[in-house]
Amino acid sequence: MPRWRKARVGSIGARDAGEALFTVPDIGGLDDLGVGVLALLAVVVVAIVVIPLLLFGIELILLGLVVAVGIVGRTLLGRPWIVQALPLAPEAGEQTLSWRVVGWRRSNRLIDEVAASLGDGLNPSPAEASELIPAG
Repeated sequence: MPRWRKARVGSIGARDAGEALFTVPDIGGLDDLGVGVLALLAVVVVAIVVIPLLLFGIELILLGLVVAVGIVGRTLLGRPWIVQALPLAPEAGEQTLSWRVVGWRRSNRLIDEVAASLGDGLNPSPAEASELIPAG
């Protein structure tokens, strides 16, 4: 039996008597059917799993770029960072201390200085900060 069988549907006009209007593929055995099912399954997995994961990855990359641009913009434009020292137990009547400081390195030095002062039990008054923000 040939691989492709021709089916005769009808003749139109000047068609030859042996010419078919369409061909019906022979699906062969179970091996060919299994390959077709696996190919269909692969297409479904790509459509349902891989494409959404790629889109999610693109969203994460864009979010990272937005955060990076925000940090660079804040640093280059000279907007101050706000450094806060929060009490562990706010019920004890301790207040939140906040300072504005311009620059990434200055803010790191301020954090270290405030942490050392609070660790020693002193009231922090860092020189790097531009002002103490009132709690409120």
